[in-house]
Amino acid sequence: MPSIISVSKKLSNELLNLDIDEGVRIESIKTRKKMYINKRTSGCFVLEIINKDSTDMSEIRFCSDIIDIHNLIDNIFGKEYSVTIY
Repeated sequence: MPSIISVSKKLSNELLNLDIDEGVRIESIKTRKKMYINKRTSGCFVLEIINKDSTDMSEIRFCSDIIDIHNLIDNIFGKEYSVTIY
């Protein structure tokens, strides 16, 4: 099993190298939450956070710093989540 640091480093690398027609989906069955991350032409990241509870609420955030994205992922998903590059 890969360490948390290597997963985090790989995710950082994927985010930095995203093209504007690519994205990252992060989801957790345990928390029933999803996050979609895309990169704008300006280099800023757009994050859509979806809470799949009874309200199905979504939230849009903009981040320019990879560290802020990692902190947000840790706060929302903890250590159990899957990452898909699309």
